[in-house]
Amino acid sequence: RSCNMRASAVGLVDEEDPRELREATAARQERTAFYTFLCCLSARLVFLVAHGLTCFAASVSFQDIESGTANWWLIFLPNWIGCAFCLVLLMLAWCASCKYIKLCLSERVVRINDNPSILTEVLPDITTTFPGLIFLALAFYSEFYLCDYLATSQAGEPSSLIPYMVFSSCVALLSICQGTLFKDNSALWISLGAGLLVSSLSFAASRGEQKSAFLQALIVLPFVLAVATLLTASIHRLKHYAAVLRKEEQTFQKIEVALLGVLFI
Repeated sequence: RSCNMRASAVGLVDEEDPRELREATAARQERTAFYTFLCCLSARLVFLVAHGLTCFAASVSFQDIESGTANWWLIFLPNWIGCAFCLVLLMLAWCASCKYIKLCLSERVVRINDNPSILTEVLPDITTTFPGLIFLALAFYSEFYLCDYLATSQAGEPSSLIPYMVFSSCVALLSICQGTLFKDNSALWISLGAGLLVSSLSFAASRGEQKSAFLQALIVLPFVLAVATLLTASIHRLKHYAAVLRKEEQTFQKIEVALLGVLFI
């Protein structure tokens, strides 16, 4: 009899034993239970990091901006890269937990052990990626037109600000609606949406010949308040759900809190 053995998540499995092989396959499928959630959370963290790096790049290039020699397309480069990674992560979320879903369907249950339910957790996470993609596309185009406006303004021939205002307003209103209608991450969506809406209106209003110092201050202030709100909500959520979160979820939540803290400082 052949003595072929292989390592798996449940130890050494005899390849010729159907029961052990079936258990090893089920264990591998069960490991994918949280993959969809992790992909969605990773996309959120990447989006946050990308915009934080863009703010950092703008602060580092402050002298170039003042002298009119800044390369705005280079400053916004973290945004373009971040959006690309977010797109990949959101698309991966569609199939990341497919093996776990198949396992639950074959066992005719909605959850296995302490893993998430495919009806109330996995499938809703997959569904939310579709409005997430719409949000990502609108955010990308609003930032693209903002970058184009800043670059052309620096060259002395500013392009129209209307496309940026249209896309940014759509992003802001969708964020506020998302946070109002859905309890999950409501603080995230409402604070970001309200901050973006006030900042966009203040930015457009401050483009006139008579620039108001108050309006220019309002461009940055809402985002500072939004990050502070997100930081407070993330810390509260981590403390409140620490007892029920898995190790991987706690790690990602701690990373989110750390990134928000760095961005706020």
